[in-house]
Amino acid sequence: MEAALWVAKTGLDAQQTRMTVISNNLANVNTVGYKATLVNFKTLVTPQVSLTQYSPGGVQSAPRQGVDIQGLLQATTSTTDVGISGQGFFVGNASAKPEQGDLFTFTRAGSFSVDKGGFLQNSSGFYLQGWPLSPYTGASEA
Repeated sequence: MEAALWVAKTGLDAQQTRMTVISNNLANVNTVGYKATLVNFKTLVTPQVSLTQYSPGGVQSAPRQGVDIQGLLQATTSTTDVGISGQGFFVGNASAKPEQGDLFTFTRAGSFSVDKGGFLQNSSGFYLQGWPLSPYTGASEA
């Protein structure tokens, strides 16, 4: 009887995780750059430890976030909003001009605004980073 209750409990735990994930997805439906979480279920197969006792299995939830998956691109009225079509991330930093030791962040949220210094900054306060593809010499090429 105890084994049957344990298996039922694992199913309830997995469903509770699924309902929590659904609630979180609904709460963040309008959050810029939010990626929905999906829940997969895995069957637990436990090893038989005795020839005379049954070893119950169960079920386990496995939430999976697709942070690298492209969401829907939407048109905005802001000229500083950008989106990435395909793979990739925007690189951000807490400093507009990072120095050695500053940590970089990665996001796919492309809602930016211009700060007082003319730098692009997202709603979390991180500055968009960029690097030139070739050295700039200052001379115009004719």
